[in-house]
Amino acid sequence: MTPDRFDAVRTIAIVADCHIHPDAGIDWPPGTADALAGADLIVTLGDMGEPRGLATLAAVAPVIGVRGEDDGDDPRTAPAARVLEISGLRIGCVFDPMRAGLATNKEPLVAVDDGGQARARLFGGGVDVVLYASTHDPEICAFEGALWVNPGSLTLPNGKDRGARGAFARLTIEAGAPKAQIVRI
Repeated sequence: MTPDRFDAVRTIAIVADCHIHPDAGIDWPPGTADALAGADLIVTLGDMGEPRGLATLAAVAPVIGVRGEDDGDDPRTAPAARVLEISGLRIGCVFDPMRAGLATNKEPLVAVDDGGQARARLFGGGVDVVLYASTHDPEICAFEGALWVNPGSLTLPNGKDRGARGAFARLTIEAGAPKAQIVRI
């Protein structure tokens, strides 16, 4: 898999599971653009909904991503898996880690026993970070030397936590090292 290379990216906003369908009452919550401001790149991990959701994101920063089950056609998010190369790091992106063969469970995440080999098969080589989605529930963890980041959902947070606020993830790269945090709005 040929990676998408980005040279001047230091901060990545990661969104997923947004299911943007304004006519059905699901749209970006107030403050979304302000919360995402400062990102050099926005990565969407599927289930964006209608392409106009991508247009809103693109007004903040360039957008790239992968396709989920609820996505309109858009070349920025067409592939099922994608690799980003940023500051010497390889970042693998996928919607559903179980369907992609990377995990045996996704809530909480449990990577397959041959995780490094599975990642190499899917992404055409090792990756330092795996971005994944399909749960609406944010999670950051580490398996076999890779940082795993699930941003949750800005619009439809998982109902396990009564009153949960929408979430996205912010990935920063400093001195060649990735650092992730969950941001709730």
